[in-house]
Amino acid sequence: MATAVMMMACASGPTLVPEATIDALGLHSLPVELCVYEGAVIRAFILGDPEAPRRYIFIHGWAGSGAEFLQLAEALTLEDQGAAIWCIDLPGSGSSDKPAGAAYDLPFFRGAIRSVVETVSRSSKSSMPGADPPEIILAGHSLGGHFVIDYMVHDGTLVDRLVLLAPAGWPGESGIPGVWASGSGAITDIALAFITEDTYIAGVQNRVLFDPAKFPEASARYAGIYLATPDGKAALKAVTLNALEHDTIEGSLNAITVPVFLAWGRNDRILPYRYAQLFLAALPPGTVFMEFDRCGHTPHVEYPQELAAAIAKNGIVR
Repeated sequence: MATAVMMMACASGPTLVPEATIDALGLHSLPVELCVYEGAVIRAFILGDPEAPRRYIFIHGWAGSGAEFLQLAEALTLEDQGAAIWCIDLPGSGSSDKPAGAAYDLPFFRGAIRSVVETVSRSSKSSMPGADPPEIILAGHSLGGHFVIDYMVHDGTLVDRLVLLAPAGWPGESGIPGVWASGSGAITDIALAFITEDTYIAGVQNRVLFDPAKFPEASARYAGIYLATPDGKAALKAVTLNALEHDTIEGSLNAITVPVFLAWGRNDRILPYRYAQLFLAALPPGTVFMEFDRCGHTPHVEYPQELAAAIAKNGIVR
């Protein structure tokens, strides 16, 4: 049960891992402070020139972190050389703060994403008279996909395009363990008691990926280090109880008016592939869909080059 709950998709003051420890993981990038939301520092991995005219923001899911997008981000900077990429650690995850008493529900994360988007959209060049604002592409994976859909439906300002990677948001799609955990603190506590850095890594290898040989140990260990702390577990419990399987998105996708790119692995054991068709039927006409054979829940991890090329090809051209 603990493994099943932990792999469904993704408090108190921050427990920071020493920079030397993160650097030793070999991530080729370190998270930096991006903005402050409701008193909590949000950190991000930033690749490319922050003044670039096209700016991608990647939002992770349940129990994830911004580090999981680094391979995709590196490939994307090569495919789209006029772009910069921000891989966000949401509040409660990774090296971002984990505020005690935060709601960790859909409105909370909607506000966090708004703060991130507003920060990323600002730059010295775009604020000059007559300058075009940067293009903003907002991307979300799994529960992070649910978060960005919620943001687009209720706000969506400054965003030019949406990228959804096996998004959550449909009722019951996380399965019986997810439904049980989202409604019971006792069940969540049992699952969290089993989470360590090593059990987290084993879960990613054995449940999230189709091909364990493609396992990116550095980024998974980065997420696991923080998740296994008392602060990380407390935040994840709150996310599970207050966001997972809550405020589902059926009936609201027609409110999205920007172009959408949707990707899904055909062998997804976390959010089954059949939900891709439900999204396609409800998303705006013209939505671009890409499916990956022999791929689990994280196409950005298992096929970063192919996904980067497709995202760049379908980018907005002014």
